[in-house]
Order: sequence, then structure tokens, then C-alpha cells
Amino acid sequence: MAKNKIDFVILESCDGQLELHRGRGGYSWKGQKGKKLEWILPIIVQDNADETLKIIYNLPEWNSVGKGRECSYDSKELRSAIWQKIFPLISINDLPQVNESGGLTDMERMNKTRTKGRYNDDDDMVSIGSDECYTFYKDVETIVKHFGAAYWKNKVVYMNCDDARQSAFWIYFYNNFKNLKLKQIISTRFDGSKNEYDGFIVKHDGKKILRIPPIGSKSTFHGSYSDKECMSIANNEADIIITNPPFSKFEHFYKCMQSTGKDIICFGNGVAVRYKWTEELWKNKKIDVIPFEFNWFLTPTFKKKRAKTYVYTNIRQNHTTDKIKPLKKIPKQYYDEKGMLVVDVFVPNDYYKPFGVSVNPIKNGILNSGYKLLQCKYRPVVNNKYNFDRLIIIKVLNAKGKPNIEFDNLKFEEAKIKKTGQGQVIGQEKLEL
Repeated sequence: MAKNKIDFVILESCDGQLELHRGRGGYSWKGQKGKKLEWILPIIVQDNADETLKIIYNLPEWNSVGKGRECSYDSKELRSAIWQKIFPLISINDLPQVNESGGLTDMERMNKTRTKGRYNDDDDMVSIGSDECYTFYKDVETIVKHFGAAYWKNKVVYMNCDDARQSAFWIYFYNNFKNLKLKQIISTRFDGSKNEYDGFIVKHDGKKILRIPPIGSKSTFHGSYSDKECMSIANNEADIIITNPPFSKFEHFYKCMQSTGKDIICFGNGVAVRYKWTEELWKNKKIDVIPFEFNWFLTPTFKKKRAKTYVYTNIRQNHTTDKIKPLKKIPKQYYDEKGMLVVDVFVPNDYYKPFGVSVNPIKNGILNSGYKLLQCKYRPVVNNKYNFDRLIIIKVLNAKGKPNIEFDNLKFEEAKIKKTGQGQVIGQEKLEL
């Protein structure tokens, strides 16, 4: 089997026209005089980018201008059609990464972005606290395959934080509608406005696409996932709700969707495992994570951004972990100033007291492997310094093979940091992200 090749495609615009062409020079291309360089993207090809460009040039939305095929009259419909062909082919490894090593703090970047009212890159780059991060196509494919083809059959899939013109979720389900034997796909787009209404709904049943309101008609809603129009779809039409919601609103989003009683599959920050509000959900098996970690997202400036992210769901997961061994064989372990055992990659199979773990064992399935959660957040203190936050878990059965319930209702308090005479903390490490 031939190895995939990487080639580049370039989109430029000028005076109501778009020019899409192959970019043999890749990122060395500086743009043509008098034209705006929209993007340069690396794509996976069999031979070269011309094979993809020929497909785009033959789209009904492509209205050629001039003698060649590279130019067309610009339109939202054309841009959407181009993106739906290009996005699935993007090579994540060959995308440039945003620069987050500048001198600004996360809060300074955030405030600068809010002040400017747009997404900022490089030294102005905003942290993951920004909601401007988009899912890659291949990650949607990974999620869909995890649940299996039978799960999706005859289902109405609702993407309630997705613009159908550019969402990886919409593009994937649209491209695979017949293969997955879906009943319908629905997306709602949030306009981000506090005043003007510009939200819209798109539905596809395998035969036709319905847009509400139709193009050219005035919208009457914003399109936020919690709007009554969107909640009505979630409650009355959807079987599955799947999306990448704003990380800053993850708690509100998950609780809203939980109220619908529908299946939820959504991205969330990796540390959301430790959020206090999720503790009862974990204990009552109303939240879980699939056994994958997703680390790259696309920014509005067409670069990749790193962020440790899990996919959360209310669908019971059954994967287990084999990263369990006797305590004496676990290399990375320590006891904090409260006497709490803390481990990292491996979990002890011969320790029957509460102990601290990172989020990774949760993702790997430790709660399906004979252990249960006691507390979502705990900060170990060692040498008067906070170490990375941990969760506290314990074996389900004690050393006698009986239910290990002795610690079920206890609150595990952290050690206190001692202060100097000037009231300053002696030491504190940065918390794990």
C-alpha cells in the first residue's frame, strides 16, 4: 500500500472572487499582490493536491471566472463546499502550532482577546479558556468507531454547538450518513450575538437538506444550545447529542443535556474529571469517559492548538485497565503530609486504603476495574508545596473480600501550607492541566 503524501492547497480572495490553487511552496507562499491570503493548508493526497482541486472545480457551487479553473465567484455556499472537501484531508502533523510561549499570562491573553473582540494568535494567543477551538475530522471518526456501527443505526444525531458549514461533526455524519444508516442529522449554529438574531438550524434526512430559517430569511433566535428552539430539538427529536461545547460552559451544557434524558457524547477539558459537580455523577454512573485522549484542535487562524481533552458521556463504558500491579512494584509513588498515598501511571492491587491518582487512570477505565471514586479533588502537600491535583479512589473490596465501605462518607482534607512571618506561602507548584 502506497504511503500517503502531503501537498498544500491555498485559498485567496479579491473583489468578490476566490482563487483556490495548489501550493507547491507550502507555507513559504506569501500571497499574490492585491489578494488576501485566506489560508494555506497541508492535506493528505495519493499523488498531489490537483486530484482534490479537480473535484472542487466541478462542484455546482463553483462558478469559474476567466480562462482557467482556479477562480470562482465568492459565496458562503462555495466556501462551505470547499471546506467540506478540504477539512477531512487536513494533515494535523503538518499544521503549524500556535505560539503560547510568549511573555503574557493566560489571564492577560484572555483579557487581550476580549478587548480586541477577536481571536488572537502568537504572542496574543489566548489559553484553552477561549472557546475558539474546533474538532478535527479524524477525531470525530475515532469517537464514532468507538461506539460501533450498530449504535448509530436509525438514530437522530443532534449537534447543538455546530455550524453545518464548517463543523467536523456535521461533515463526518453527512459523508457517512448511509454507511451508518442514520435516520436524521441536525445541527444548530450559535450566532454569538447579544442583539441581532442570526442562529439557524440545519436538518438532513439522507435525501434533502432543510435550513431553518431559509437563506435570506430573518432568524428569530440566537442558536445557543440552551435556547428554547434548541432544547426543543434535544428533548423531542434527538436520540444522540454529540458536540464540542464551549469549555467555559461545560457544567451548564452537560446539566442541560442531562435533563433531556438523551445520550450525551461531548468533549470537555481533561481536568473536568476532577470538577466537584461531577462527583455525584461519577458515583451514580451518570458520567463516564471513553478511553481516548484528544490533544489537538484547530484555531480560527488555521493552526493547531494543544489541549488535553476527553470525551464525556452518560453512556456506560466498560473498558478496563491493565495498569495495575503490587504497590512495591510501582515506581512513581509518594505519601503526602497527611499520609495519603499518591500514584501516577499504575494503581496498586494490594492497597486497601484511599489513595490519590491523576485523571489518566479514570480515562483508562480504573473505575471499571475493581475500584471506586471517593473524592474528585484533593491537593497533596509535600515539603510545604502543593503537588498536582488528584482524585481519591479505593478498591471496591477490602482485604477480606468484603465491600470496602469504611471511607465512603469521609471528606479528605488537605494539609495546610505554612506561611512565613511576612504571610507569604513558602512554596507552591503549578497545578496540573
